Amino acid sequence: MIVRLPSHIWQDREIELDFPDDWEVSILRMKGDGCRALSREEMLQAMRNPIGTKPLKKLAEGKDSAVIIFDDLTRPTKAGEIAELILEEIKMDEVVFVCANGAHGTFDREDFVAKLGQRIVENYPVFNHNPYQNLDYLGETSYGNPIEINAEVMSHPLKIAIGSILPHPQFGFGGGAKIVLPGVAGIRSIVYKHGILGGWGYAEKFRELHPSCSMAYGRVNEENIQRKDAEEAARMAKLDFIVNVLINSKRDSTHIFAGDVVDAQRRGVDVARDHYSTQLEFDFDVVVANAYSKANEATIATWTTVCLKEGGTLVLVCNAKGGQVSHYVHGRWGMRRRGGTLYLPPPDTLNKAGKVILLSEFHEKQPAFEVVHENAVKVKSWKEVLEELGRDKKRVAVFPDATIQKPF
Repeated sequence: MIVRLPSHIWQDREIELDFPDDWEVSILRMKGDGCRALSREEMLQAMRNPIGTKPLKKLAEGKDSAVIIFDDLTRPTKAGEIAELILEEIKMDEVVFVCANGAHGTFDREDFVAKLGQRIVENYPVFNHNPYQNLDYLGETSYGNPIEINAEVMSHPLKIAIGSILPHPQFGFGGGAKIVLPGVAGIRSIVYKHGILGGWGYAEKFRELHPSCSMAYGRVNEENIQRKDAEEAARMAKLDFIVNVLINSKRDSTHIFAGDVVDAQRRGVDVARDHYSTQLEFDFDVVVANAYSKANEATIATWTTVCLKEGGTLVLVCNAKGGQVSHYVHGRWGMRRRGGTLYLPPPDTLNKAGKVILLSEFHEKQPAFEVVHENAVKVKSWKEVLEELGRDKKRVAVFPDATIQKPF
């Protein structure tokens, strides 16, 4: 049996997994995987009939410049096609793009071309967000978070954002105000939200996760304390308009929710709860978890070990050419120190696996890729995976994109 999986995000290739004929192979897809891509006209229609706010053309009247905030390469959004439509609608001479990389590392021209397209990069200024400098202090949220926001963003009278709504381990769902906090926020605002409010990372040594954040992945949204804080920050920053999409496993935009930063995200989550849901089965000998949409945050895909029988094998497929993303807050910054302020250790979900096989063309020795624990086997071909698994008949589950599928 041959199973084809999406691979090499931003290059959009496929890989083939050829299973022995006598193996029992189940492909566990999310419900929305077969949804078609939206047409240009459908996207424009949504922007011209927004949720909870005025259309872009009206918002642009009387304003001399705009900033378009877009999500970074840890998110699969095809931001360029959306940005081109926004530029047509607002028709402004001065437009600046700012990447909402939050506490992630920075990105380069090649990354921006992949995300926005050649034309935009050649004709408009595109900047990384710096969470340590070039910030404006806006005051505190009702949760006590000192909000600092990118000063370039704050300097433009029209503020527009582009992103996608996906299941998220801490927020429940992404999209909406997350593009502002952590997206273009200062490091102390980000640390406060993740640690003081959420209780994530190193903070877990001293306190439990906030109840609204524990097991948040695809479960909670508006009741999540981190989201509430972020939405206050987005209001303080006066974000005017957001375009959020849902995607399939080809990264096609299948649904669009444009308008108010809160209202549009809420409407999107109503659909996303079903769209990304995946009917699970259990007690598999092998789980093949493909990390595609968030290949550079591949540990997200390890939740799929819940479907293994005790001591089974997790095969993680991850072809992230750029490696795992740097994270100033949760990441690792050396071998002898724990790393960022809120360093996150390898996920507990790995404990159920007796063996982990990492299939990748782009292996890394440095431990930023925390899923690669000391017993993991690193291979570069499917043939090597089969050699590690052995030829005895097995029951296998395949997740086409385990970084955006959700089990609830």
